[in-house]
Amino acid sequence: MITSLYDEGISPNTFRVVEAESKLAIAHHMLEHPQQWGYFLGRSFSEEFESEAVTPEQLLDRIGRTHVDGDSVAQLRISEVTVQSLSEVNTTPSFKSGAMFSDFG
Repeated sequence: MITSLYDEGISPNTFRVVEAESKLAIAHHMLEHPQQWGYFLGRSFSEEFESEAVTPEQLLDRIGRTHVDGDSVAQLRISEVTVQSLSEVNTTPSFKSGAMFSDFG
């Protein structure tokens, strides 16, 4: 799941669920097709985004450093998700890489 959000949270315009082999594969696609990702990239990087200036690994690092800055800059994240059946749903947080302190209340 890829999210690009301000402090208002998630809305239908601020997330996409895609199937990919890895976060790195998504970053590679973002660099190869910046026009498709322009809305998210433009909102998350205050400077002009130059896709040819970074590697997929560098892009993932830059994405990891984005943050919510009121209404001027959005936080961009690529998160792995696991599809569950309704009978398997459990909303109790568990520690995963990238988890935030607020995830645990």
